Amino acid sequence: MDSRGGQDDDDELGAESLPELLRSWRRRIDPRTIPRLAAPGRRSSGLTQHDVARLAGVSERWYGDLERDKQAGYSADFLDRLSSALRLSRAERHALYMRAIGRPPALAAVPVADVAAEMDELLQQFLDNQAPSPALVTDVAWNVVGYNAPFLDWFPWAAHQANQMRWAFLSPEAREQLVNWEHDWAPSYLGQIRYERARHPKNKALRCLERDILAASSEVRDMWDRREMVEHADGALRRIRLPHHRGREVAVRLVGLRPMRSDRLRLIVLMESPDEPPSGNQPNASRRVP
Repeated sequence: MDSRGGQDDDDELGAESLPELLRSWRRRIDPRTIPRLAAPGRRSSGLTQHDVARLAGVSERWYGDLERDKQAGYSADFLDRLSSALRLSRAERHALYMRAIGRPPALAAVPVADVAAEMDELLQQFLDNQAPSPALVTDVAWNVVGYNAPFLDWFPWAAHQANQMRWAFLSPEAREQLVNWEHDWAPSYLGQIRYERARHPKNKALRCLERDILAASSEVRDMWDRREMVEHADGALRRIRLPHHRGREVAVRLVGLRPMRSDRLRLIVLMESPDEPPSGNQPNASRRVP
């Protein structure tokens, strides 16, 4: 019996071990279909461990430990990024979770069904037309309900019932990937959460989001106690450092929009900007209260 799962789990998942499943999943993917991996003369022999690690944003050693079935503190965020990199189905993602950490993936933190219908083909086409700039749509509680291909390339976590704020505050790598997280990103994000909480005081999803983020870090609670409100970050200059850019810092301008037909959706486009130092200002973004 595996210490991460019981005999019933083994029966449910079949006889394949985690290493067997992972090797099978990566070998079925043609690397020539992935722009970041495509190279002249490369044959379709599946993904290497190095390829998978690069796509998932981890070291080759870290991924190799998982493929060797070595127990470690694998996070849900890592497993979701791995699921995206390996293009796993819902059932395969479930099997990965059960084999790796002995439990199924959690359900979405907050329901998004009530706004999912508003993410229609026209809005998706608008997102797609923003390429090569990454773009996403979230609901009022920052659940991701739509994105374009460049956004998924930059942020693979978006593929699995993701929440933008939960990633930013609860995923360890966010503090590395969002450059100057504690000064540029986190205060603005918390100010936006406070603003939406004031606008929607009875919204259960926002209450849960606030509770979970504040429970995770005393540093974040201290920021929250400043009682700053930020309506949006439209026009703000930020810097990011992502595996997609091989660790190179990239400056982006945040463009924030709302569809006129719905006040429950927000659309964000990240536009690469000439390499310039952050000004520390957010034009038309802040609204502070005592």
